[in-house]
Amino acid sequence: MKSVLRALAAVAALGLAAPALAQTAKTPDMRKDLRAKFEASLKKINDDFEGAFAAEFIDLTDGQRVMINPDVVMATASTIKVSILVELFRQAEQKPGLLKQQRPFKSNDATGRGGMGKLLSADSSVAVEDIAKMMINLSENTATNLLIDEVGMENVNKNNVAMGLKTMKLRRKMLDSELQARGDENVSSTADAGTLMYKIATCDLPVSKASCARIREIMEIPQPDHPAKDPIPANVPVAFKWGGLEGVSNGWGIVNLPDRPYIFIVMTNYGPRDPSATVRGASQLAFDYYGRLARSNEYGSRVAAPVMAKYRASAAKSK
Repeated sequence: MKSVLRALAAVAALGLAAPALAQTAKTPDMRKDLRAKFEASLKKINDDFEGAFAAEFIDLTDGQRVMINPDVVMATASTIKVSILVELFRQAEQKPGLLKQQRPFKSNDATGRGGMGKLLSADSSVAVEDIAKMMINLSENTATNLLIDEVGMENVNKNNVAMGLKTMKLRRKMLDSELQARGDENVSSTADAGTLMYKIATCDLPVSKASCARIREIMEIPQPDHPAKDPIPANVPVAFKWGGLEGVSNGWGIVNLPDRPYIFIVMTNYGPRDPSATVRGASQLAFDYYGRLARSNEYGSRVAAPVMAKYRASAAKSK
């Protein structure tokens, strides 16, 4: 009889322990709270900005996106040049040797007033890949227009559609103010911009892995300072393209933050004379947010980078 009572007591003890275990398993994930604070801070930036603001951030570790006004179509300024670069490399795979071919570097009245157009003589020739580097690294407008002629504006847009980009459109050459005046602007939503940069980051482009890697290398060549890039330490590689017009300031980037790489897309239109504080503030928020997640376990405790890298690799294999 005593043995039966002891068995019943043991079963009862297990029954009492079960709710406690269940309660522990339901401990709130504080990363959700961290994300909510990040989103609230972005909303405040949007509310305080005098013009139109849109942003998208993509965590390349888990794929989660944080967005504000993601579907609003906005002027891209020079950030549209990323799509031209992708189309150039797509065509280069069909035309071996294209990137090494020389092209005359001829500017027009609009583009010749600045950039390489005022430094190179009219009979100068430059390799196509070097023209592409000028387009991205210096945001050189003569270089951009030469590449638009090379690959074809229609082909850039067809490739955008093929990649699932619904709003990103190349409508005019650089500094064509007459077309700009009538609204033929180069445009995109931050959602499409984020998708394009995600495809570059994951090598999900209509090009080989080698070409994808070269695209990213070109975008990672150190570029001039920009508010969207300023918060990121110089030792962290960023595949970056900026764009600006009067009233417009944009930055698209892939940040190779150790253990927490991420994408940022920040776009502003109808802005004040100097929207730098807003662009910089949004980028700073993102760097701080992903920096807190980097090397952290689910309880927010940070682990040495090699140990965390080993754990993530093991976890990925077990899926």
